[in-house]
Amino acid sequence: MNILWLYRVFTLVLTCILSLVVIALCAHTSTHLDNILEHFDLTGSFPYATLGIAIGCITIVTNIIMLGLDFFLDNIFTSMPVFEVPWLSIVWILWISVGATTLSQGNRLFKGSQCSDFSVVLPDAKEICDDVHPIAIVAFVNFALLFLYSMSSLVAALFSSGSSSTWTTSLKNRGK
Repeated sequence: MNILWLYRVFTLVLTCILSLVVIALCAHTSTHLDNILEHFDLTGSFPYATLGIAIGCITIVTNIIMLGLDFFLDNIFTSMPVFEVPWLSIVWILWISVGATTLSQGNRLFKGSQCSDFSVVLPDAKEICDDVHPIAIVAFVNFALLFLYSMSSLVAALFSSGSSSTWTTSLKNRGK
């Protein structure tokens, strides 16, 4: 079995799981924001929570499609480095934006206050504050996983570029 293909499967499955975590944390944050705004008859959302949910969904859908097609079809285009490297590079850039936006807006919202400062006055704000760093951490872990896989796939394709059609051969079929 090709070690890079196993690394691919591991990375894509793990990023799907971590994307679910980000979606759950962002939904939790949005729920608490709705509770706060409900008292003032307002509506709104945090851009980082919306971005986290959107990028999490994009990651899950594309990873499942890429893995599903790879398991059931031989040499499908979604498993080829010519498709995977650019697409996953876009996705890891989006994960950087989720992490950076979360930290930036969390810092702007809470201005360096301790999350426990909000527990008595506004418990929902404490919950939102508590979710900021986990969302950013998981987003940056997803970035790192996808970045490392993209770069290792790129390096493997470049080093084996002397052999025929490395850019258009799926990783699963590369050793055959």
